[in-house]
Amino acid sequence: MFLILALVSVCSTELPEGHLKPLGEHSKPLGPAVEEDFKSISSKYFYDTYVATRTPVILRGLAKTFPAYNLWTDDYIKEHYADLEVRLEAKTEKETYLPVGDTGVGRSSFKFFLDQYNTSNMYCVSEVPEPMYNELELPALMNCGSMKDSLEEMNMWINSGGAKSIIHKDAHNQLNCLLHGTKEWIFIDNKYNDGIYQAEEIDGDQGGFSLVNPDKVNYITFPKFADVPWTYTTVHAGDCLFLPPRYYHRVKSHQRNFAVSYLFGTSSEFDMEQCEVPTSQANLSDVHVTWRYPGHGVMSMGNSNPVEMRESFIDIFDNIAEESEGVSLEELADMFTEWVNEIPAYSDPIRHQILEVKAFGPGPYVTRSQLEAVPMSYWVEFATLFSFDPSNSPDNEYWHYSKERVLKTLSDATYWGKIDRDGFIKAYNEMGGSIKKGAELFTKLSTDGQHVSWSEIQEKNHVLDVFGAVHDRGDSEMHERNDEVKEADRQETEMQEKLEEIQAKAEL
Repeated sequence: MFLILALVSVCSTELPEGHLKPLGEHSKPLGPAVEEDFKSISSKYFYDTYVATRTPVILRGLAKTFPAYNLWTDDYIKEHYADLEVRLEAKTEKETYLPVGDTGVGRSSFKFFLDQYNTSNMYCVSEVPEPMYNELELPALMNCGSMKDSLEEMNMWINSGGAKSIIHKDAHNQLNCLLHGTKEWIFIDNKYNDGIYQAEEIDGDQGGFSLVNPDKVNYITFPKFADVPWTYTTVHAGDCLFLPPRYYHRVKSHQRNFAVSYLFGTSSEFDMEQCEVPTSQANLSDVHVTWRYPGHGVMSMGNSNPVEMRESFIDIFDNIAEESEGVSLEELADMFTEWVNEIPAYSDPIRHQILEVKAFGPGPYVTRSQLEAVPMSYWVEFATLFSFDPSNSPDNEYWHYSKERVLKTLSDATYWGKIDRDGFIKAYNEMGGSIKKGAELFTKLSTDGQHVSWSEIQEKNHVLDVFGAVHDRGDSEMHERNDEVKEADRQETEMQEKLEEIQAKAEL
């Protein structure tokens, strides 16, 4: 009865044309995005016309000057960078499935990834390992003024085609350069944020994504989206795209796809007064990059900018200090943890950093001059604490699986008695764990190095305490609210499809 009434309600409502169509077919665009001949424009023109005004622009052929443009085939990378580790995701963004690489869940050596990605639901979305910097360039457009010193991190995307993102925005300015393949982009200016239906995100207004499903735009759940203007472009191999911070976009990839992205600053304000004359490009190895990933260990994708962290700290200090000469460490710690909304995963280590490290000098009080004199290395460490993300860790597996699930898997595997190393790793791998972590666990649990029994696992079950690690960033309620909206979208989409089915049968 409820379904019939709901269908009648939909029938009586005139839906805009494009309801349940894919993004790009849902309404008419404003037109294509702007293109420029990069060879004829200076750094200042690029800044004044696009960066300062937050306007996307396509720079055709800019990446063809990079050595990587011709060098970075799969065979070349396997020959020169096979052991470097990269981060993995499923081809569809925000998909719950997380690919398993040879070095961890969501983590792989380059060789393993390149041997698998053409036939698997995985793509590489990772920081560029620093050993690869010497085959990339900082384009001349960015190599001047304060912009040349603002590069925060270098990211890369590699997939076999068919990857697609949700509608989202990023915190940084970025120059996204395509070395191989084709990408279709759709852009939506952040000034139309009210019609985007942004999901709640930890990063607040810095990054974020839309709850609108780009494969089926639902005008019942998201009626204001029908009036949101959009532009588009197709980026080909050798092209670079400038995308302003917090500018919504959706990307679809075709053919073998390899892109690198230069993330530079979350602000659109740079000092470019001396940059009227076109400059030359620089080898990326010679350029300052705030967060460099050596190719193994913890990545820093999405880490906060330590310079901006320092400025935020000083602003907080000024708000507390007012006319007084100093502020107690306790008060400073209280105010800063309140600024991060008392999220335990951030506030507890930050409080420790303030109270225990004592980088501000002797005594229980901190002055502004002491704060300004703290070395940048401290702010780098501070930003690292503030930005921790389990997916950047080579031990992400430990957050991904619970101790109980691992114990149940090993209990089943040893039901008939001892198992050897290969049998242990196979059981762990079939659960979804990586071969590397499985081998490490076997070594820790086995007494003779050849076999392992259930009694040994029970006796040494403390070894499994690393699993089920919790990193509560305060996002449980956020996910619950977002899931409620997504479920409403799913139900209304299902209702509309049933309505169309009824109408089709009625016409027969």
